[in-house]
Amino acid sequence: MVLALFGEYEADDDADNVPTWQEFEEQVRDVLACAGFSTDFRKVFVTAGRRHEIDVVAHRFDTTVLIDAKRYGKARPRSSSIRAQARKHLARCSEFDRAFSVSSVPVIVSWIDDALLSEGGCFIVPFDKLEDFVVHLERYVDSIAELNARESIIDNINENGIF
Repeated sequence: MVLALFGEYEADDDADNVPTWQEFEEQVRDVLACAGFSTDFRKVFVTAGRRHEIDVVAHRFDTTVLIDAKRYGKARPRSSSIRAQARKHLARCSEFDRAFSVSSVPVIVSWIDDALLSEGGCFIVPFDKLEDFVVHLERYVDSIAELNARESIIDNINENGIF
């Protein structure tokens, strides 16, 4: 698929051929488009007087995926930055969902794999695993829904002092 086209890129800040953040966003969009998603690129919308932007809005069948692409380098403290960005992205996605009456799948696509899977319901997918994520999207969505349900049950048990 598309990832083969970007094989010349390495997740290494020292490489001369690392894509710019704009090229990275375009590559993420292209992966989704090749997987049969219709895409809206750098979607800007306003809610309650506040401007929001989603890097890639991808839609296929009844699934809407909202992507924030992050091309952080090795020098940046990525895990904490990615987690913070995931929380911000979740807030943007909630606003998008309300504005457009959809239920979206929030995703951060990172340039470098930090071995993070999700943060608060937002998937964190390294670029080199994006193709697999897109192919198996429904399984991932089902898995996170199941995990969220379990966390809710555990929280309820802890709050009510059942154990």
